[in-house]
Amino acid sequence: MKMRLPFILALGTCIALAGGCGPKAAPETETESETALETVPETVKVIEETETETEASLPEGQMYSFLTGQPVSKQTGMQRPYCIMLNNVQDALPQSDISYAEMVYEAEVEGGITRLMGVFQDDSKLEKVGSIRSARHYYVDFSNDNQGIYVHFGQSSFAADRIANDHIEELSGLTGYGSQVFYRSSDRVAPHNVYTNKDMLAKGLSICSISRDYPKGYKGRLTFNTEDTVPAAGTAASLVCIPFDSQPYFEYNTKDRLYLRSQYGQPHIDGETGQQLSFKNIIVQYVPQKSISNQDHQDLTLNGSGKGWFITDGKAQEITWSRKDKTDVTRYYLTDGSQISLNPGKTFFEVVPDDKTVTFQ
Repeated sequence: MKMRLPFILALGTCIALAGGCGPKAAPETETESETALETVPETVKVIEETETETEASLPEGQMYSFLTGQPVSKQTGMQRPYCIMLNNVQDALPQSDISYAEMVYEAEVEGGITRLMGVFQDDSKLEKVGSIRSARHYYVDFSNDNQGIYVHFGQSSFAADRIANDHIEELSGLTGYGSQVFYRSSDRVAPHNVYTNKDMLAKGLSICSISRDYPKGYKGRLTFNTEDTVPAAGTAASLVCIPFDSQPYFEYNTKDRLYLRSQYGQPHIDGETGQQLSFKNIIVQYVPQKSISNQDHQDLTLNGSGKGWFITDGKAQEITWSRKDKTDVTRYYLTDGSQISLNPGKTFFEVVPDDKTVTFQ
């Protein structure tokens, strides 16, 4: 049972409006080679609602997804997601089948470029997912937050150590079974042409003896509203600008009440479906970040606590995040200490260095 209780929320306007959103060329070089396969004023607001949600109200055989808070079949909802590393440089766009991800994460890697990780629970439509790129050690934490099966093609030395030392369940392209799980397309050049699909992913699980079942008693780490609920207080956020070199931004569409994503000065499109990526929720997590190698590999401090934003329905609320250690999961809290309650739908997680500022308009 999921419940939202009355709470008091105080919010101020700690916003930087400098910078704006505009296209900016991003470095497109990467630092490792990979083995080829064959071919808004300060006020106090009171929310006076109590909602109780039980799955007894759902049709037989359905449940609320741990990832979206939306009804899904139990067969789908009890599957651990694939957490797939996705290329995000211009030469690799558009990505394929990314619009089917229930969640997407973005963080910086070397040279100021970013990489995405799609979290795919319902894999029924995954016919061409990619292009797929190499692992970074902090993305393992994003995957672990969601009980994911980590999918990548290549890895930094830091990621390789993390995966081995922590016995991370993975599907890796640079293995003896790689050609059975990943393939190279003929319409792009390496390393931007690695893909997979639902059948190949399932084959990988069989080869590696990995179960898609959630652990017994698993309840998920996120809380969702029973229906779309506009925050009673918050900063106006019709345009959300993320301070990465690719100049990603989200525009709020009042008609469908979703945020449409753009980057590199144009809509962020799924090349297979032709759809612009859209999200109900955006979570910004500010983290300490530093370079840790001559190749500019990054390290993100994901343990401890920090600040951020929860953005939905045209409003942004200040939040904090917390995670004790790598065996814990990341949780997000409003300024009164209550856990945030997401609106049902897809969520985009922007993990941003704490010396940069997300802006709103």
